[in-house]
Amino acid sequence: MSDAGRTFADRYLLDVQVSSPVSPTVWRALDTVLNRWVTLYLLDETDSRRNNVVTTCLLAAANAGRNSIALLDVIESGSLTDNQSLAQPTRYVGIVTEWAEGTGLDERLTSDQEPFTAGVALDLVRQLAVSLAQAHDKHIGHGRLRPHNVLLNELQPVRISGFGVDCSFLGLDETDPIRADIKGVGNLLFAMVTGVWPAGEADGLPTAPISTSRKLPSALRGAIPHSIDALYLRTQDGSITLMRELIDLISVGTAEASVEQTSTLARLAAHPVTWHGRPETHSHRVRATAIAVVCVLGMGWIGWQLMTHNFNKSEVPASILLTPEATPRLIVSPTATSTQPIQAVSVKDYDPFGDNSENPDLANNAIDADAATAWTTVKYRSSNMAGKPGVGLLLDLGAPRPVSQVNLDFTVAGMSATVFVTDSANPDVTTAQQLGSLTNADMSGVIKSPRAISGRYVLVWITAVPETTPGTYQGGITSITFGL
Repeated sequence: MSDAGRTFADRYLLDVQVSSPVSPTVWRALDTVLNRWVTLYLLDETDSRRNNVVTTCLLAAANAGRNSIALLDVIESGSLTDNQSLAQPTRYVGIVTEWAEGTGLDERLTSDQEPFTAGVALDLVRQLAVSLAQAHDKHIGHGRLRPHNVLLNELQPVRISGFGVDCSFLGLDETDPIRADIKGVGNLLFAMVTGVWPAGEADGLPTAPISTSRKLPSALRGAIPHSIDALYLRTQDGSITLMRELIDLISVGTAEASVEQTSTLARLAAHPVTWHGRPETHSHRVRATAIAVVCVLGMGWIGWQLMTHNFNKSEVPASILLTPEATPRLIVSPTATSTQPIQAVSVKDYDPFGDNSENPDLANNAIDADAATAWTTVKYRSSNMAGKPGVGLLLDLGAPRPVSQVNLDFTVAGMSATVFVTDSANPDVTTAQQLGSLTNADMSGVIKSPRAISGRYVLVWITAVPETTPGTYQGGITSITFGL
């Protein structure tokens, strides 16, 4: 008989079995008390790992980081029952975690898509490192990071699964969980930019070839900056002892990678490429000569017209005539826009997944240049705003403008935000171009892209808000400005 439709511990109704590298059976189940989907791990209570699993998961349940998939319940002994069965039910240990939607990093890397660019990979691993640092502050480590533990969702920050579960079932990568997590983040960075796993096989990814020199990412795939190599090596050689040190190095690596890629383009542009075509024939040379003669005659006639009609001596300002003593000056066109500041002409609240109203009367406070005023979200009972993908502010620039930097000042630390640039007055966050994002930000944050994105509208999209008073979650923005 299939287990689907059976109930565990008189509460969790099994729905479908989920593929997982963890050895016990894993199910999507319905929590019939709270009416929500959960992930349920079942381990026969006679299994020799039982005590370790229970102890480890009970400790991991204290990790409440918003980017970690929460461990909700540990049931030390429960029965799997079926109302139609008279047989004695089998008893299991049950581990209950959140059910989260999204694409696993393992699915993304084993698909037909190219690996991530250096910039995107560094942004993703920084989000992972921030989440892990929060867990480490509570003396909780993951201990066994693999691609399947990373959940990608365009509407939410990166999330991590498997706290307490993976290491208790499969074992730690290192005896020190923090050291294991630092190496794990490095391995994930390696996989993101190359599509292979540096330490054996994992989640269907091939292993890096043994012959690869020091197993550097750049040895496996072109266009990977050397700063990625250096950062990966630092995660493996033991020189980083705290996750917050790694966060700082990732920030430095992001800047260095951007500079390296810019320098590479400059070097390519500095060296002309010689193209060798097919050998010329007599007819080719005759045709080319004729074209050249026509061009020379045409240019000569145009030059004569200009000299005789536009440059009469009496009409030429003396200030632009070059004499032997004169020095040419660089004249900047008054129409250049690269140094013109960007300002929003209007702003409105944007709440397409709610009731289309998020304190609209306060929206203008975010662009009024007054630090004492602010736009705030309404008050929520959870950091994910009752399950909404987000809320935000939509700024109208008046006309399409190239945007490369947005500066945000928040009312409170701990908010997460993504900035989109679009030409739509009703943007879809699943398709709009993303400038960048902040996760668990401080009171101020800068979202910057090395490549400007042109658009008339800028959407500042809030994806998570912190707890401001017990049981109340709220965020806000005091200022939104644009950098050049």
